[in-house]
Amino acid sequence: VIGYLGRVLQEPYEIDYNDLMRVLRDVRAGRLAEAREFVEELGKDSALVEDAMRQWGLYNRYVTVQEDERKLAQFLAEMVFEQHYNARAALIRTVLSDDLEGAKAVIAKVPGIPDDIIDHILALKAQTERERKEVWQLGGLHVVGSERHESRRIDNQLRGRAARQGDPGSSRFFLSLDDDLMRRFGGERLKNFMSRTNLPDDLPIENRMLDRIIESSQERIEGYNFDIRKNVVEYDDVMSKQRQAMYGQRREVLLGDGSSLDDQIEDAFATTIAELVDNYVDNYPGYVRSEIERVIRDFSTDATDEINVRGVVRQMRGLLPKATTLDIDELSKLSAARLTDRLMLLAHENEEEGTNLYQLLRAMERFLPLLPPVPNLGSLAGRPSGRLQARDLIRRDYLEQVESLFNEFLAEQADRADRDTIWEKASTELEQAFAQFSVDGLSSKNATARQLRFLERAGGALRDLLLDSLSALEGEQMVAALKSYVKTQQDKWRIRIGVEQYLNFQRVLLLSAIDREWRDYLTAMDDLRREIGLAAIGQRDPKVEYKRRSFEMFADMRRNIDRDIAERFFRDIAGHQQFIQQQEAEAAYQIQARDAGYEVVQREKGKGVELRRDSPKVGRNDLCPCGSGKKYKNCHMRQDLAAAGASPAVMTGGTGGGRKKGKKKR
Repeated sequence: VIGYLGRVLQEPYEIDYNDLMRVLRDVRAGRLAEAREFVEELGKDSALVEDAMRQWGLYNRYVTVQEDERKLAQFLAEMVFEQHYNARAALIRTVLSDDLEGAKAVIAKVPGIPDDIIDHILALKAQTERERKEVWQLGGLHVVGSERHESRRIDNQLRGRAARQGDPGSSRFFLSLDDDLMRRFGGERLKNFMSRTNLPDDLPIENRMLDRIIESSQERIEGYNFDIRKNVVEYDDVMSKQRQAMYGQRREVLLGDGSSLDDQIEDAFATTIAELVDNYVDNYPGYVRSEIERVIRDFSTDATDEINVRGVVRQMRGLLPKATTLDIDELSKLSAARLTDRLMLLAHENEEEGTNLYQLLRAMERFLPLLPPVPNLGSLAGRPSGRLQARDLIRRDYLEQVESLFNEFLAEQADRADRDTIWEKASTELEQAFAQFSVDGLSSKNATARQLRFLERAGGALRDLLLDSLSALEGEQMVAALKSYVKTQQDKWRIRIGVEQYLNFQRVLLLSAIDREWRDYLTAMDDLRREIGLAAIGQRDPKVEYKRRSFEMFADMRRNIDRDIAERFFRDIAGHQQFIQQQEAEAAYQIQARDAGYEVVQREKGKGVELRRDSPKVGRNDLCPCGSGKKYKNCHMRQDLAAAGASPAVMTGGTGGGRKKGKKKR
């Protein structure tokens, strides 16, 4: 196939055979951008790539339909029809432009077109000229309208059909008193007038006043329709501005450089971190109160003001763990305001006991890896010897990782003495946790239980370390420390996976977050648009209410985008690294197979891939695929061998006449 395409495309594009082979291989592998760049470097027409793609498409379709005679017949019929359709269109164009030589060339090029078709087209052309003169002599086209439209524009379009491009013509409209337009505006009065004057029903009425009445009716309907469209535009104007803002942000992500993407992700982390610190540290009572009031509204009945206290307690147990110990019957007797005050007492207790910092820690762990995971010492059960040395080695490495991350977190915000005190306490607890994990008698049966106890002790030590670190900082210091820590971890990942792949990950992350939240927002706005008319019942302007609520929902969507970016960044980047490694391995395999003259093809049934030659194997004495007429050994064989990096003896199996080795007879 490659040899055939080379012979077909080489002459019209005047390109070297080897260069054409490279272009065809790139096209077949889907590397269209590389193929176009290579063709442009050669100074050739880039249409070569599109032509090669078209030829490959035809070949693939032909291979697909070969096994089915009906599909093969359909394929051939479509090909012949397309060829004849294009040829007949070109033929008509050349004949009408008096290019008879060009028309004869088209007939000679495409088989199956009769020779007398030119005379037939000329006869049709002469016939249309005669008919046009006849229509002119008769006065042109006369348009008869059976009714008047609500819009004058439609009536004028019908009148315009009678006099296109200077042709003569006329028009006349007939109306009935039962038409919608007449019935809505003045039809009854006209009927009463005809009944009083005893005018017959089939008597045509022509009067200038009647024309003015009809035009006035059309103007009123057009004004009514304009008001409807204006109302729709006012609603759509809100979405239009928001759409421009989101599409502008999306365009900035697609076309922006690394600095702009860094700024967007940095802003997302800064917004999320500032919100968390404000909720759990600076304004913890206010945040808890707003959550309590929101939950009470959700679990209240508007008609009776009854509160589902069990639902409120169940919903608030994450922020207020002690709420589950309260008496439900006692809480059920309280009003909404008294219930809020009662639960706020628990919020103040949380703040005094430092529970708010623990809640902040849990919230941050959803998107920020503050410390490395606890190692699995239970896996030492599979070692036949050296368990104690392996445990000590794991302990040293893990403590070094924890200390490094701890110093990165507090390096610029806490005093050296405070950091040393906090780390000394945490390292002692971690050392004890490792020491209490006994490797004596460790087996697969008790490894899980020992690992769980170790996980509980080490996890508690890490939790105390983070809580002590957060307690040593004020609100602003905490925000600065977290932002600096995020920046440090991002720089590590940028070095680990490379600048280009890091940029690709940022772009994919931002686009996925924007698209996901934008789709949800559009669905919510459609629901709001359908139900906003009910606001008029409450004596509120629906359009004003729609704009207010859409602004609030848009702000919530922007916050959700920032939160989604922050929560998924460190969670997804590890998977992106694995994807990169897999892609690089597959690309290397593809290049290796391509250089050897093969193509990697996914099997149709079953798993795995198989190697196929992308061009037929050519013997040294066969004709060269380039179409020169020479033998392969005297034409392109040496160039192909040099490109493959093999010697002629290896590629052709050698030319020696030694005796073949055979199996020994027994």
